[in-house]
Amino acid sequence: MKIFALIPRNFNLSKKLITLMLTIFFGGIIVSSVVYYNILLGNAKNELNTQSNVLISTMDSVRKYNLDHVKPLLEKQSEEKFLLESIPSYAVRGVFDILTNSYKDKYGKYRYKDAMINPTNPKDKATDEEIKIIYKLSQQDKLAGQNQNIDQGFFMINGEKKFYSARPLKITQSSCLICHTSLNNSPKSLQIYYEQNKYGANQGFGWELNKIIGTKIIYVPADNVYKIANENFILILGIFIAIFALTIFLATLWLKQYVVQPLNRITQVAEAVSLGDMDVEFKKHSNDEIGRLADAFTRMKTSLEIILKRLVKKRDPNHDE
Repeated sequence: MKIFALIPRNFNLSKKLITLMLTIFFGGIIVSSVVYYNILLGNAKNELNTQSNVLISTMDSVRKYNLDHVKPLLEKQSEEKFLLESIPSYAVRGVFDILTNSYKDKYGKYRYKDAMINPTNPKDKATDEEIKIIYKLSQQDKLAGQNQNIDQGFFMINGEKKFYSARPLKITQSSCLICHTSLNNSPKSLQIYYEQNKYGANQGFGWELNKIIGTKIIYVPADNVYKIANENFILILGIFIAIFALTIFLATLWLKQYVVQPLNRITQVAEAVSLGDMDVEFKKHSNDEIGRLADAFTRMKTSLEIILKRLVKKRDPNHDE
């Protein structure tokens, strides 16, 4: 294998083993780092998406409560004077602002928007990127036949990368259309707002039942995604390096004790025998390959002794064996 060719041939066995282990160690760290980081980044996005969906569901509950309980109580007052409190989206924004201000550590950087193609309030006007999301959710809604479709991803807003989680904003109750079918059919108090040019002409009208008019979207700075991924990555990588380093240390220690050192002893004895010292012994410490190698050298030494004795006897028949 090519990896073995990288190890210098003039290294002794111990150095070769250490070099191989370190190569595997650093190679494993690099490969696993890339794989784990992408996994953790995906998990971070899923975690933020889950939080965003919980918040959107909470805002939907606020919207429904306002529509079912608050708006009916304010209908008479709204006929005389248009009350922002009677608008569900106004209540949603107010509650979300309270939430982010009260829990700044966790949700302080979260931003919520009812992004619509044709809103009453210009602040809710969808950007080009949001219009693409609305179109995508509309296509999903036609295929799925439900309003629980979710879209998530990244895009740039004012030069800052944002992670978003979006759900479709769909008209499911006819009461929502009272103010949004046409200007002539809207409450007098709302008509006054248009007459005073507080809202643009035909702005926020033409909505249809069971049609997606926008998206409920939550933005989180992309730094939050990478921060979660980086924190988990450092923790897991630290554990991985510690386990890998300990494994390599123990494996190297074992190889030195049960492979390298026995081989060195066999080499020393073999060198002594080659110099004529027949009193040394190839000691066997195990029944593995190293032990069998010691047996083989012992048999070779025994055979060499027999051959030497025969040679001596042949030269000197009177030699005492």
